[in-house]
This record gives sequence, C-alpha cells and structure tokens, in this order.
Amino acid sequence: MIHIDRSGFEPDIEWINKTDALTRQLINAPDAPTRNQIIDDNQVIWGELKDFLLSISNEKCWYSEAKDKYNHLHVDHFRPKKIALGIDKKDKGGYWWLAFTWTNYRVCGGAGNVRKRDKFAVRNNKSNDPNTPIEDELVYFLDPCEEEDVLKITFNPKGEVTPIKTTGWDFERADYTIKGLNLNFKKLKEARQDVWVEISTLVSETQNLMDLNDANPSVFRRGQIKEKLKQIKDLVKPSAEFSATVKACLVSTGLPWASKIAA
Repeated sequence: MIHIDRSGFEPDIEWINKTDALTRQLINAPDAPTRNQIIDDNQVIWGELKDFLLSISNEKCWYSEAKDKYNHLHVDHFRPKKIALGIDKKDKGGYWWLAFTWTNYRVCGGAGNVRKRDKFAVRNNKSNDPNTPIEDELVYFLDPCEEEDVLKITFNPKGEVTPIKTTGWDFERADYTIKGLNLNFKKLKEARQDVWVEISTLVSETQNLMDLNDANPSVFRRGQIKEKLKQIKDLVKPSAEFSATVKACLVSTGLPWASKIAA
C-alpha cells in the first residue's frame, strides 16, 4: 500500500452534476427502501469512473499495489453503501449518502473487495447521516488516501504484509486491514516475495561492485553501478508494482545508500 494522492484530480463536470443530482435524490428519499432502490438502479455510475481512478494509481489496486495478481479490479466504496458491519459483525448503518461521492471510491482487486464486502468497523464517532461529519470517525480500515495510514504496515522476505507495531491502536488497525482486505492472498505473497528476491539480488550485486570500485576504481565499474542503481530506482517508482515492498526490502538491508533510495 502506498499513499494515493488525489490532489489535482477531479472527474469531469458532467459526471459530477449527474452524481450530485442522485445524491440529492438519496437525501430527499422518504425511507431506506427507496434509497436502496436509487442505489441499485444506478450501479453503473461508479463503474464509469474506473479508468479515471486507475489513472491516479498508475493502473494499480489502491490497497495491494497489484495490477493483475489480485484478480479483476473493482471500484470499492471505502465506506459501504447500505450496511456497515462493526467489530461485532453487526450492522451499524451504511453510508448511503456517499454512494455517488467519488472521494469515497477506491480501486480494489477482486480478492480484496469480496473479502471486504460490508465490513467497516468504527471505534468512535460513527456517522449515520449526511449531517454528521465522517472526519470525526475513528475507523479501523487503513486508507491509502491518508498518508499516515500507509506507514502502519510493512513487508517481510516471505512477501507477507505485517503491522509495524505489535500492540496498540495502530496494530489493531493494521491487523484489521490485512485480514479484512485479504492482503496476504497467496498470489500476492508470491509476487511480493519474487520482488523481494529481485531487489535483494540487485542490492547485493550493487554493493559488491561498490566495494570493488572502492578498492580498485574504474570508469567501467562505475558505469555498472550506475546501471544497477537505475534498475533499483525503477522498482521504487510509484508506477511500479509492489513499490512499497521494494522500499521495505531496501530499508531492511541496513545500507545507508539503499535506505536513501527508499526514502
């Protein structure tokens, strides 16, 4: 998971006007069945935004960073539309008024979206209507759109996602997210493990060349080092699959130059 920066991105005005009108219908609806029918009748709306959302994340799942290892990519409602299951697995009330709000959308691989479904636990200040600010909620799911949230998980050589901490609220959120989004899905772990091996090999080869060049400097060897560093930097780019895993591997080496690239 890496931070998804949505600043500077906005759907086209026609889509915004259409969804604003639907949101007004939801707010003015007399009861929940009517609201649900409006949502059901307009399910194509968020699908229309899929390509736009993918353009923000370099075609990657916003949660897993996978492009095709996490099954078909879906448009996920971060806060569920009709039902929101708490820690006790009981419905605490969905976020119907956000059904057509694009900032509530995330791109998610099918394996994660199916697991997530209606899960959305809130520790405090649960919002149940458009007049109660969602900004006051203490939610369990880590949000890729929140820069601080992505810092609460890391990766290991087995390709597994793990919480940074072992206790406390940060641990609870990370653990809930990893399990609730199926982030240790078998194919994901295997793909991240392959990336870890690839970057570890590159780091080892680079360090060996650096040591040799320090003992016996050569222009040719300096060129080799430059090429290895470029390969590593390409794997760290936001457009690369599993770039967060690459960064975790670089930091784990303890080498100052590798950590600097990961920063």
